[in-house]
Order: sequence, then structure tokens, then C-alpha cells
Amino acid sequence: MNFGEIMYLNNGSAKVTLVLSVAMLVGSFNTAAQMQNATAPEPVAPTKVSLLMESQLNSAINKWSFAWGWNREVYSKSDIHFSGTNHDFTLSDVKAKDKQKELTLGTLFTTFLNPGNLTIPQTNMRIAYQLSKDTAVAFNLDHMKYVVSDGQTVRSSGSYTNSSGTTTLGATKTLNADFMHYEHTDGLNIISLEYEKQYSLEIPRVNMPARAFSLVGLGFVMPKSNITMTMIEQTRNDQFHIAGYSAAVGGGVEADFLKRYFVRGAYKFGYVNLPDVKTSARGDKASQSFTYNELLMLIGVRF
Repeated sequence: MNFGEIMYLNNGSAKVTLVLSVAMLVGSFNTAAQMQNATAPEPVAPTKVSLLMESQLNSAINKWSFAWGWNREVYSKSDIHFSGTNHDFTLSDVKAKDKQKELTLGTLFTTFLNPGNLTIPQTNMRIAYQLSKDTAVAFNLDHMKYVVSDGQTVRSSGSYTNSSGTTTLGATKTLNADFMHYEHTDGLNIISLEYEKQYSLEIPRVNMPARAFSLVGLGFVMPKSNITMTMIEQTRNDQFHIAGYSAAVGGGVEADFLKRYFVRGAYKFGYVNLPDVKTSARGDKASQSFTYNELLMLIGVRF
């Protein structure tokens, strides 16, 4: 093969290479033009599921939340044992009720939403920290009220002594102001730590991210017990005091609105044990235990 043939072959290869390169370049221009002229996809409207995922993401970002609300209770009967300097007796199967302020248009603003009267209605406060998208821990104050019903007749045993002498209680005793009055109305304050598990939930026809939840809580009870022991001539005792403990389980539903805000409805079943209730300024005391059913409604904000 001479020099001219080699040059011919090289020129031929160069031509082939040049043709291929031009073809690839033209193809890339056509592809780019097609992509440029293609119609952009229309945005997809958010669904309830995507809104729920966004809400959970917001919850993960806004780790803390604060909620405030109100409650109603139903209490079981309780045996109350009283002991002190000049008395030792027991009242059995004592009935009590809560004491929620009546909700009217007037009391809504003068009491329920008035910062100066926060302790008059039965209220709840909750500060929570979101551990993950479906678990949280919360510090709770359940400000409930417990009032022994006057006029009821209960079983009784034991005795007490006053300036008139010693009185032995019979089989039954009717409770009234001449004998004694017993209540935790400022109040039956349960301060607890709760662990909460959350479950994604879609409410039919309601475009609000929501979740169901279950909870378990344990804490102490600091009542302000308003007790008048008339039969032993002791005036009303009215002081905050750690009197015992409480445990509760419950569940409910929570729904979000305006991204950072939420409403929350819940039910709790709880047990209260109060071995050290102060009944007089001189150190007399009472002990009791009971269960309660609580319904509560709160409104809150995440931050």
C-alpha cells in the first residue's frame, strides 16, 4: 500500500466520522426542540392524603404544641375516712359530682375566655412535644372539681368528740352543712405526664387532616380542698396540698385547621387515690379513692 492509498483511507474515515457527528448533532437539536415545545404537565390538586402527609410533616417541624380547653366529669362513689385529734370515722359510698360553670353567651366572655377567671370553670392545659410523626409526650393539668352532694344519706361508722361530748355514729348519716361539707373545688388538680400514640385518620367529606389517638398518663394530685368540719368545730380549710396520685387511660380525635391550629376531643378513664387530704388547719386529714370518667374539648396551636 502506497502513501496515496493511505491518505485516501484516512480521508474516507474522516468523512464517515464527520457525517456521523453531524447526524448526532442534528438529532440532539431536534430532541431539545421537542422537549422545549412539549406541554408542561398540569399541577395535581392536593388530596386528603397529601394534606395529611403535609400536616404530619408540619407536626415533625413544629415539635411543640399548646392546648387549652374545658371538661366534665362523672365520679364513682367513694369511702372517705376522717381522722384527727378528736375524731375517727368513715363515711361509705359517698356520692359526688363535678361543678362546671354554666355556659351562656355572657359566661363565655366573662368566665370561660376571661384570663382573670381561669380557675372558675373546669379547665385543661396541655403542653406536648412530638417525638415522631405518630408519638408524643405531654404535660397536663386537668383542673376538675369534686363536690360531695349535700342531703344524701350514707353508711357511717366511728365517733367524734366536741364541746358537747362524744358522738358515736349510727348505721347511717345524712350529710348537710350542720355536720360537714366536703369538696375539692379549687380544685381537684391532676398534674400528669402522658404518652400518646397517634393514628392517621380521614374524616369522610371533611377536608381536614386528622388523627385518632390513645394515651396513658400518670401523675400527682394537688387539690385545694374546701372542707368545713362543723361537728368538731373546725372552720373551712383551704390550701393547696399534694394529697395523692392518679393514673388514666384514654383516647380521642384531633383535627387540624389553618396549618398550625387544631381542635381536640378526648375521653379519659382515671383512678385517683388521696391518702392525705388536709381537712383542717391543725393537721386533721381524710383519705379516699375513686374513679372518674372525663370528657374534654381543647383548641391548640403548634410552634
